[in-house]
Amino acid sequence: MSVVFSIVNAKGGVAKTTSTQSLGYALKEMGKKVLLVDLDAQANLTMSVGISPKEDLNISDALLDNCKITDVIREVNGVDIAYSGHSLISRESEVAHSVAGAVKLRSLLKKIKDKYSYILIDCPPSLGIYTVNALIASDKVYIPMTAEPFAWNGLDKMLETIDIIVEEDLNPSLKLGGLFFTNHSKNAQTILGKTIVKEAQEQLGDRVLNTFIRTNIALHECIVMHQDIYTYAPDSNGAKDYMQLAQEIINN
Repeated sequence: MSVVFSIVNAKGGVAKTTSTQSLGYALKEMGKKVLLVDLDAQANLTMSVGISPKEDLNISDALLDNCKITDVIREVNGVDIAYSGHSLISRESEVAHSVAGAVKLRSLLKKIKDKYSYILIDCPPSLGIYTVNALIASDKVYIPMTAEPFAWNGLDKMLETIDIIVEEDLNPSLKLGGLFFTNHSKNAQTILGKTIVKEAQEQLGDRVLNTFIRTNIALHECIVMHQDIYTYAPDSNGAKDYMQLAQEIINN
């Protein structure tokens, strides 16, 4: 059975796309069949693997029944990518008011999910229709976060949205898989950084994962080179940390 994860945070700059890509390729290294879904109009995940956001079709076409979802999936170095494009911005209202609306992605993935061990969805930095589609289609939600000022802002709204999805029977089995800290460096070891980590642990308990993703330049370099971290720098801290995180998640 395929497991679907949403990687979500309404705040930008928390390594959401890097986490989606790196976790996906870590799972591939573990022998899993993986699909990554880019639901962000910025198309950073799409571009990070070398696919142009100016393709004639993208995931929004599948959401609007202009094509099959298989028409916007491409294999890149052993991982399948359902790619995005900048047209997601202009089509957001159209998707929201379509017949299937917020449940369309779940319907699309249902047709292909048996092909995959894991499906990871990279969500936009908002709680709009694309993120809601992702949450309704997912089994678990994972939230990347930095131990920095203002990073905590918006988390309550994110957790509230998850509760609404469950309580309104839009996806009653949806669960918070966990929160994990990214861009972890010496700065995060300050009193403020430690306080943010402690607050998260007090609010979410064991839903705060044990793996911290250390700041690592190779994670940025590999994206520029359109490579995954396990191809570009398999012995880097970034590769090691995301492999550890992937193992923690699948054992969760």
